Amino acid sequence: MTDVAPVLVDHRERGSVIPEALRAAGLEVRSTDLPVGDYVLGPGLAVERKGPNDLGASIRDGRLFDQAVRLQSAFAQAVLVLEGEPRGIAGDSWRGAVCRLIEDGFTVLHSLDAEDSAAWIIRLAKRARRPGPTAPTDGPRRSPRHPSAQAEAMLSVVPGISTTMARSLLVAHGSIAAVAAAAPEGLLAHPGIGPVRAARLAEALHGSYVLPHDREPEPGRPPRGARPPRRWLLLEPDATTEAQSFDRRAIAVRALASAVPGTQLVDGLTGEVSATAGSSEGAG
Repeated sequence: MTDVAPVLVDHRERGSVIPEALRAAGLEVRSTDLPVGDYVLGPGLAVERKGPNDLGASIRDGRLFDQAVRLQSAFAQAVLVLEGEPRGIAGDSWRGAVCRLIEDGFTVLHSLDAEDSAAWIIRLAKRARRPGPTAPTDGPRRSPRHPSAQAEAMLSVVPGISTTMARSLLVAHGSIAAVAAAAPEGLLAHPGIGPVRAARLAEALHGSYVLPHDREPEPGRPPRGARPPRRWLLLEPDATTEAQSFDRRAIAVRALASAVPGTQLVDGLTGEVSATAGSSEGAG
């Protein structure tokens, strides 16, 4: 085996059978405090492992989607290993959450138990160490050639805009030029587009170009424990009304029940709109 970086394992995984299984497979393992993810298998590949109890809890408090956003921001390939049968959450709820992650480009693997998870992670780690791909590189990973696919790709690089959302915007407006020309209230009326995503679109589509050497440096990932506390915001349709801010989602959901119709419940960390007052979907 060539001289390669070790597999990085978050210290919280030390009690799992997986680190020892990685060593038994001949891989060098280093335990550390990872800012995001449970395993870093290569320069662009990280894994988040969710056991039967952790998956349900992370979906209910929104932590799963926060982790997905941060993992995809840090690594070209982000993999969720879903271990066993999730407990404490309805099947439709966790399947819907997983489908949403897949739509946003997250790879999801299902394992039977910890030993099966170890087998998946070992295989992924070994493939990450191969000198080059075994399949031709002119397959699905190449740049899209159809103009419509290119339009989807251009919109989906905006933070918070998935390929599915980009496609939905293009269907509604017809072209990137039409999306750019849309009035703010028109974008806010689009399903899934809240003030945060609308602002990001406006900045990407209308912001003045700045040369690389003149740009403000992008903030690095904050160390664990130093990240700003998560807030949940209630944004009323009246843009002049100041947003209400809550530190617990359950309290924000109760406040949403008595809010004026059209008020949105927004994750202050990711900008995700998770519920709208008066909507039949509720805030589950």
